[in-house]
Order: sequence, then C-alpha cells, then structure tokens
Amino acid sequence: MLTLGRTLRTVVGACALISLSTAIALSTASASAVDRSPNQTPTIVATGDLTLTTSPGILPAWGAADIKLTAIAPATLTELTSSAAQRIQLPVVAKTGSANALSGGFRFTNTKTREVVNCFIPTIDTKARVLDCVTVGAGQVWQTNKIFFEISKIRSWTALNANGQRTSLLTGIEFKIPDDVTADFFNDKLSTTVFSTSVTIATGTLDVTRRITN
Repeated sequence: MLTLGRTLRTVVGACALISLSTAIALSTASASAVDRSPNQTPTIVATGDLTLTTSPGILPAWGAADIKLTAIAPATLTELTSSAAQRIQLPVVAKTGSANALSGGFRFTNTKTREVVNCFIPTIDTKARVLDCVTVGAGQVWQTNKIFFEISKIRSWTALNANGQRTSLLTGIEFKIPDDVTADFFNDKLSTTVFSTSVTIATGTLDVTRRITN
C-alpha cells in the first residue's frame, strides 16, 4: 500500500544487523535519486517536519500505566509541562506520491517491565491516511508496514509553488489507533490495557517541501 515505505525499507531491511544510524543514512541516500522505473511514482528528496502533540489526557493516562514515550534521533521530543503533553518532531526526508518518509522515530516503553515498542523510519501517507513504521526489538526480525495510527481528520491543507518547489502544509491532523487488533498489539507488547481505539492519541502538522516534477 505504501510504495515509499517498501522502497526505502528494502535497503533498511537488508541492513538490519548494522547500526540504526547507518540504516537511516542508507534509506535517505536511496531517496536521493528519482526512481524512473516504468509505471512507478518517482521517489524524490523532500524536507520539512511532522510534528505530533499528545492529546489532552493521553500523557497522564500513559504515566499512570507506566508507559513512557521517547524520541529516536534525529527526531526530537519536547515536554509541554503547562499542558501535560509531549511534542515529537520528525524530519521529512523523501516523498513518493502521497507517502512521506520520515527520519528517526519514537518508542513506547513500559518502565516497570522494560518492554518496548519501536517505531523506526515512519511513513505518513496522506491519501491512505495512515502512519506506519518499521518495528524491531531483541530477537525480532524487521517488520515493514506496521500501521501504528490512522488519520481520522485533517483540518486544513494548503500548497504553495515557488522557485520550482512546492510546499504543502497540513494542520489539525488527528491520529487514532486504527482498530482493536492494533490496540491489542500495543497492549500485549507492553503488558498494559491503556491503548484504545476510542481516543485521539495525538494531533499534528505536516509541512513538506519538494521540487516540482512533471
């Protein structure tokens, strides 16, 4: 479903035994050239950020369940103490059609059991309306196209063309766990019951700049 995710992760999957930073570098480099294969949407270099802010009540609920959210570099995490929330910023590195590849990722940790769920090298697809990740952990193999969140709403979407480049800005993006199977995945892996399909996990903005192609 997510062509960009498959394209970049072919490289990453082959490098599962090397460091994550090297894998990210390889996946970014693979997007530096336009894929001109017949009948395929080209992958092009892009810049920008996806910013996710946890929704009201989410962070306290996670804390009560001993679930901690952290960023995986080069993504960054900011504590918003005044609103009891956290904000994660993930750099955009490439684009294929409606799919935008991000660098870094984030991690959920059960601070009591030390169990983790990783989201490496996410892809946000604004047409399919999903955010998917590569997950890996001790004793696990690389798993591609694991959908973590669905996009339930996009409040606004604007685009500006200038100097041969197009900048798109999406605001008011709402992220939810897509189904009970995914909620069970988080709850089982983290020995908790806090993840549910009934709430908005986070809201976000996505800004992407890339060159205009024919």
